[in-house]
Amino acid sequence: MIVFQVRTGIVMYSSRFIIVALLVTSLAACGFYLRGSSSLPPQLASMQVLAENLDSSQKALLNQKLIQAGASLKDNQAGDTVRLTVAIRVLPDRKLADTAGPGKTIIRVFHQLSYSLATGTGGLLQDNKTILRQLDIELDSNNLAGLEFEKESAGVLLDEVLIGQLIFQLKNFQN
Repeated sequence: MIVFQVRTGIVMYSSRFIIVALLVTSLAACGFYLRGSSSLPPQLASMQVLAENLDSSQKALLNQKLIQAGASLKDNQAGDTVRLTVAIRVLPDRKLADTAGPGKTIIRVFHQLSYSLATGTGGLLQDNKTILRQLDIELDSNNLAGLEFEKESAGVLLDEVLIGQLIFQLKNFQN
């Protein structure tokens, strides 16, 4: 009786494996691909990043995402290197409500990323484009130590979203 149960389990798992394998191959056949699997266009393969007012963590995240997208980052300007100029600005917060609860306030945090692309010879590939993102956060005025931490955490999250959106726009860049 125990042998029968073990064999039933093997048959069940092998049939599940076959169904999953068929499903995966049919998805691949219809053109499905995992998000993030595409790379930068060939003209953006070699880049020099000019980061205006980005802190070290923002620069590191930007460089990491560009490399993951297939860019080769250069320190100096060469003839075939595209110059990517990036700036992130923190815009003033906006208070939305004081009635979220006792001692609680809801604010909206704004971050803005601006970028442009130029060729190695100085020709403009992409004029200055701006991406704006916002996030609503609830602050507890009874926890003064947590106020700045919450704002800082929201800022890091917004920076990640902005850089992700920049990479998405670069992947879909057409000249």
